[in-house]
Amino acid sequence: MVSWSTTGAILAAALAVIPVAYLAHKKSIKAKEQTEALKLLRKVELIVAEVSVRLMHLENQVEDVLANEGQSTDEAANQSTLNSCAHCSSDCVRLRTDYLFDSNGNKLKTKWDTYNVDAELEKLDTEDDKSEAAMEPQSEPQAPRPAARQPKNTMSKSKMLSAVGGLEHEFEAVLEFLDSIRGNDVVKQARKALASKITSELFSRIDALRNMLQ
Repeated sequence: MVSWSTTGAILAAALAVIPVAYLAHKKSIKAKEQTEALKLLRKVELIVAEVSVRLMHLENQVEDVLANEGQSTDEAANQSTLNSCAHCSSDCVRLRTDYLFDSNGNKLKTKWDTYNVDAELEKLDTEDDKSEAAMEPQSEPQAPRPAARQPKNTMSKSKMLSAVGGLEHEFEAVLEFLDSIRGNDVVKQARKALASKITSELFSRIDALRNMLQ
């Protein structure tokens, strides 16, 4: 028969193993939870990267639209300047004829008295058009000149503002989902880094786009 002392020793050893096994099991569960939480954060990070790419494309479209508007404004200003110069040239011709006098104070006639500035300018424009037409292939019809270069596949400002708001809502949904992810210090640090990127960097870029479009 087994003595009571031997039985007590076996029982004590078994009881001693239980806490160790429990702690090992608990540690294993925490490690598994950490792994699952980090995997989930990685998926969220990929979503943030995908939305960030769409944000970058939208930034490029906004820059193209604003650059095109600036080009149109510059062309209009240049045309206005040319028109002013044409009027100035005509006035200069008249001024030059006013100050041609002989020694007795009599105005001298020159070729500028009968010079028709508007007719000469129209003649030069006609000659330029003929030269351009001669240089182009005769078999192809001449396409009308566009008033200003338009960027391809661009949206209106109102649609761009709507797109900006849509991206902002997506990032807000990501932040709300991040709050539901729990874990140890490693998980908390990764979650905080991703949330900080959204709030400090991506939201700032969204605000900048909105200000550019308004």
